[in-house]
Amino acid sequence: MSEYAGASQPPVAASKNPFARIAGVLFAPAETFEDIRRKPDFVVPLIVILLVGYVSLFLLIPHMDLQAMQQQQREAMQARGMSQQDIDQQMKLAGSFGKVITYLFPIFGLIWIFIVAGVLFLAFRIMGGDATFHQALSTVFYSWMPLVIGGIITTIVVMMRGKVDPTMMGNLVKSHLGILTDAKGHPVLFALLSAIDLFNIWTVVLLTIGFAIMSRFSKMKSAVIVLLMWFLAILLKCGLATLSTLGKKA
Repeated sequence: MSEYAGASQPPVAASKNPFARIAGVLFAPAETFEDIRRKPDFVVPLIVILLVGYVSLFLLIPHMDLQAMQQQQREAMQARGMSQQDIDQQMKLAGSFGKVITYLFPIFGLIWIFIVAGVLFLAFRIMGGDATFHQALSTVFYSWMPLVIGGIITTIVVMMRGKVDPTMMGNLVKSHLGILTDAKGHPVLFALLSAIDLFNIWTVVLLTIGFAIMSRFSKMKSAVIVLLMWFLAILLKCGLATLSTLGKKA
């Protein structure tokens, strides 16, 4: 029998724990995504995103100038010629519905992450990638950490400013090109420029690296797919802004 027959295989490096992965994806993404590819997981980052979302929500609510927003809504309804009775009914309904929606925002955020993971998973599989959905989901959840950091910074800024107009929340942290235009005067242009954001770009870079490793693609090929999906998301955002503008003018 050969003296090498019983030789052991080189030991496989132990997987990082989820918290080490959260830090690693920010500072050593290639190494961290290789680790995630071997043993994908997303439960801990999901809990972190949900927890940060609700903590931020409860910290932000007391600082929201809801009266200013309601006054803007009243003025918009008056400009459309609505009667005072109809305005009061609409405002009452909007207030009740708004409270429910507000507390569901972090849940909607998680649903959006699952949608992004599903779209990117299908896009990469169509292009010949072999990543599993579990790997794709893990990649997206860990790649979302820059956006979590952006959300924390926004919360801190709001708490330092006192009362803020909820409709202007996207303009508080000057990390995007939306600061070059007026959000209320040019909502569609603002939607386009505000998508070009430091934290969005950081997330796109992580998604590119992560899916390149999961699918065994070149970074260039991965970047083309991710950027195309990002561009479509920006078009969707601009489309919603256009519909909102048309609705106010109607």
